[in-house]
Amino acid sequence: MTKRPIKVALFSEVLKEHLDGVTNTLYHIIDRIPKDRFEYLFITSYPPSETVNLPFPVITVPKIAFPTNPDYPISLPFFNGKLRAALDEFAPDIIHLTTPFTLGNYALSYGEERGVPILATYHTHFISYIEYYFRYAPVFSHLLDFSGRRYMRWFYNRCDLTYVPTASIMDELLDCGIERRRMVVWGRGIDTELFNPTRRDDAFMDGLCGAGTQRVLFVSRLVWEKELRTLAAVYELFRETHPRTVKFVVTGDGPRRKELERLMPDAVFTGKLVKKDLAKVYASSDVFLFPSITETFGNVVLEAMASGLPPVVAAQGGPKGIVRDGDTGLHARPKDAADFHRKIALLLDDPALAKETGRRAAAYALAQQWDTLCEDMFSSYERIAERFAPLLPEKAHGVAI
Repeated sequence: MTKRPIKVALFSEVLKEHLDGVTNTLYHIIDRIPKDRFEYLFITSYPPSETVNLPFPVITVPKIAFPTNPDYPISLPFFNGKLRAALDEFAPDIIHLTTPFTLGNYALSYGEERGVPILATYHTHFISYIEYYFRYAPVFSHLLDFSGRRYMRWFYNRCDLTYVPTASIMDELLDCGIERRRMVVWGRGIDTELFNPTRRDDAFMDGLCGAGTQRVLFVSRLVWEKELRTLAAVYELFRETHPRTVKFVVTGDGPRRKELERLMPDAVFTGKLVKKDLAKVYASSDVFLFPSITETFGNVVLEAMASGLPPVVAAQGGPKGIVRDGDTGLHARPKDAADFHRKIALLLDDPALAKETGRRAAAYALAQQWDTLCEDMFSSYERIAERFAPLLPEKAHGVAI
């Protein structure tokens, strides 16, 4: 018998490159797939651009795009009549899904029907979005929250294993009723060759913000669930206390950008930046502000830390699990603009504290290596495929017969 690669069918609503932290994570995995050990088939409704040459085939399914947020479509896999036949021909040993919605449901159903192990990565804490989009309908919001938690329990307890980004998010999922035995913490890595303190460029930031100013940086897609209202409230407090010395820099784009520009008229809006331009903004700022409470991880927080930038984050969700309060950064009470203001001012007014916090943050980030994390995932694939192989009559422990 000759050992053959394990076949993985990976379902992701979006494979468009550089869109957000989810797609960045997926591409870190894709770039490290050992082709002698694994063969992939990708299923998505939003494929990468033609300039991206993925090493394995992609099946595109129909979708419905929302005019207000076209980057995040609803997949319609049941309208692709050839998908099931293509999956049967591929004969996956593992189903890996990244979404609990229509595409994830299709993957879950297919895996259960074929007796294939089902793995999931938990990327987005959707139930935490409810209060942002239904804030003026509290009864409906409460009903959606109850239904959402019940749905998540139903969905993820049918997966054999879910990779959860932080222990703090695992605690929240346990509260939803997801079984502990079905979850494992799998973090996120950082490219420290790209994101590091040597990217600092004071002349560049002086051109954006004016010489002699201190820079508070926020990086994110500009949508309400990133807690933009708290961001704007913190900005207003600094206009009162540090009107000429502190400059807010907002990097990113999204449907709420114009509204945020009205709320923060003196802030610098750079638009979306990637790679070296983004790394330069991180390393050239003084404090990183991230008030979002909807993150499962917070890739931008780790990027800021790797750049030597001390972070002030909400004490809830994924960033809470990344930043050690009083060590590699500071926690602030969620949605409490005054507390964020105090913590940021503490760092701005004490350069020695900010420098030491940034040094410890960078040291922590340096240890978060994608190569190690991806190998952990690939090794878990192999263990799971071997454990399930006796249940699959046409395979024996990942070996062709």
